[in-house]
Amino acid sequence: MLRKLLESIGLNAKEAEVYLACLKLGTQDIATLSKETKLAPFDVSVILTNLLDRGFVSKFSREKDFFTPQEPGIVVNILENGKMKLEANISNFKKHLRHFEDYMNPSFTKPEIAFYEGAEGIVAAYEDTLTSKTEILAFASIDDTESILPEYVSKYYKRRKAAKIPIRAIFPDTKMARARQKKDAEELRESRLLPKSALNIEIEINVYDDKVAYFSIPEKLAIIVKSKLIAASMREMFGLCWKVADTYTAVEVKQPKPAKAKKKQ
Repeated sequence: MLRKLLESIGLNAKEAEVYLACLKLGTQDIATLSKETKLAPFDVSVILTNLLDRGFVSKFSREKDFFTPQEPGIVVNILENGKMKLEANISNFKKHLRHFEDYMNPSFTKPEIAFYEGAEGIVAAYEDTLTSKTEILAFASIDDTESILPEYVSKYYKRRKAAKIPIRAIFPDTKMARARQKKDAEELRESRLLPKSALNIEIEINVYDDKVAYFSIPEKLAIIVKSKLIAASMREMFGLCWKVADTYTAVEVKQPKPAKAKKKQ
């Protein structure tokens, strides 16, 4: 039944077989998945690349490549926000999420580092931020994000607000960043600006829970690092920049005092 459900949302038979093997075994390398599915290692490698591009798995490397299945609930979010919607099939898939969860390895834990590639991979990484139990702290070059993923980003803002996940963000000072800042209240965000001479970044960094997510939108690459120490250190760095940004913003909005009229002699 699970295989048929996966095929109904766009996977072929072999892709469904490999994804189910990932769910069953947790994080594994190509050789282990090849043995489990009885498919040739080369075929498994090609299939995993396809699943990676579509957001069904993530990858990290420690001498060799390891692949981790994306949780079925997040897969649903990816599908619902995809360009090609299969509403009826997705709805049916959602009804059977419990069966996928029962099938998953009970000792399954996510890797400390997960890599996401391609547009679907970027979306999968953003979907993970929507599971946050804490506020999100972000350094972001908003120009790249909104120009490359305009449709998804607008929906993401609304869904983050609906999930009641607040965000504090620091943007390089650009025309687009100032326009987005005007929507802070509407999008459950508090943002500050820094001059590009001080914050000239072309990536986005999100700190949430015990994770740090790095997004390189132009390269269509995302990396999520799960580490309490790294997350705590990034929060300290964000706090320092937040204070500096407050000073910069205050200077920007400060109005010049009118010149005093000279007294007549």
